[in-house]
Amino acid sequence: MLMLTVLSYAAQAVFFLVVVCFILYVLLELRVLGISRRVERHKLTELVSQLPGMLALPVWPRVSVLLPIYNEAAVIVRLIDAVCRLQYPTSSLEILVLDDSTDNTSTLAQARIDYHADLGVSIRYVRRASNEGYKAGNLLNGIRQSSGEFYVIFDADFIPQEDFLLRTVPYFQDPQLGFLQTGIGYENRDASFLTRFQAMEMGHQQYVTVGLSEDGDMASLSGSSCVWRRACVESLGGWNASTVTEDVDLGYRAQFGNWKYAYMRDVVSMSVLPETTSAFRVQRKRWGRGLIHSAFKHARQMFRQRMPLMQRLHAIAMMFSSLLLASIYILLLLCLPLSYLVDFEGLGIHWVAWLFFGFVAIWGLNNVFAARKGAHIGEQRGILRTLWETYLYVAMFLPMAWYYFAGGMRALFGVHGDFHRTLKGGSKKSVIRPPVHKILWMGDGFSFGYSAITLWVAIQKANYFLIPISVTACLGFGMMLVGFWQEERSIK
Repeated sequence: MLMLTVLSYAAQAVFFLVVVCFILYVLLELRVLGISRRVERHKLTELVSQLPGMLALPVWPRVSVLLPIYNEAAVIVRLIDAVCRLQYPTSSLEILVLDDSTDNTSTLAQARIDYHADLGVSIRYVRRASNEGYKAGNLLNGIRQSSGEFYVIFDADFIPQEDFLLRTVPYFQDPQLGFLQTGIGYENRDASFLTRFQAMEMGHQQYVTVGLSEDGDMASLSGSSCVWRRACVESLGGWNASTVTEDVDLGYRAQFGNWKYAYMRDVVSMSVLPETTSAFRVQRKRWGRGLIHSAFKHARQMFRQRMPLMQRLHAIAMMFSSLLLASIYILLLLCLPLSYLVDFEGLGIHWVAWLFFGFVAIWGLNNVFAARKGAHIGEQRGILRTLWETYLYVAMFLPMAWYYFAGGMRALFGVHGDFHRTLKGGSKKSVIRPPVHKILWMGDGFSFGYSAITLWVAIQKANYFLIPISVTACLGFGMMLVGFWQEERSIK
């Protein structure tokens, strides 16, 4: 009996802790979104916003465009063509194709490089003996062979605007500006609900970054479509291969090193989202593992930094948001034992739960608003459709919580370096899945069944506060399972 009492209070304490952290996170995000709304037409940090409209320099600095690729046959030709169209003084620009491929991507890349080189473009093919260090190692090898004062990085599925360099490089007149992140759009955002969800999620992140940048708070770097000052990268020792989110890691180190950053939402490079549930699962597990690892890796340094209280709170919320998302999965797992361990008569935990659901609703509506703004989705929707899409949007975060939880557990057990690339679009090559995918989709099935049982128990015991999270979990995991079933049918 004593053991059950201890377990009951322990489960309630964990539930309460996660809810409190979530509420604090929502309040901080609402503050940032309020700032973003005030600067909706785009501003940079206070320093950079003092340099508007500068599109010409007396002397253009040398720029190295780095294209790290690995088995990207479907997109490599269009990437090289797009980068070779960049407008910039020819004498001050070099393009390096950093190829770690093991398939026919290398042949396609070499042929296209030769074509543009014959036209006078300064473009080179760079290949290593091995892909040690994955993308981080590839970039480190590339910068050793580059001559630019600035680095510009584009992943294989990106298409930059032709005036990308003319609009970004002039903002680096302040010597303390270490890096500049630009906006990202998605060509296939309307291919399915899954791609639309991803576009909105990324749009939300970009819209939040507007407020973080304006307020002088820490932000998380997307990596691609980014401009780096060479002196900044060299002072930090370059990209670190010990984490699979090497871009986030370098961004944290730059900000802790007192380098300034800027964000330009109105300069947009187009990218491609994964269209299959299998690619989405593996990508989010990798992100969760890398982001949680990076948060703990840099936590001590963050707390040692001298920051105003509000900036520190935003830094904590930003760095540990992935851990918070993973902990939502723990809430889901707690729902069933809570039904058996807790006598809800006269207790306040059900009020804590309803408070949690209320803040989820507030967060969801504001999240969707920010997502639509960030993703430049401008079409008008009716109230009922908006509410339904908001609910579906929120439901998708429960499968994501599972993927981040799985990634966090791998980080906890010291799995930091293995890299599973994300296959973009609807390529049938997506059937070649890493072993971890089986664990992830089986986890989807387990979570769906677990949530259904929890729902049944909640109804039987009249624990109505458990019903919303169980129904939402069934919907979210159900969508992922149906999507995987459709994916399997399409490749047979």
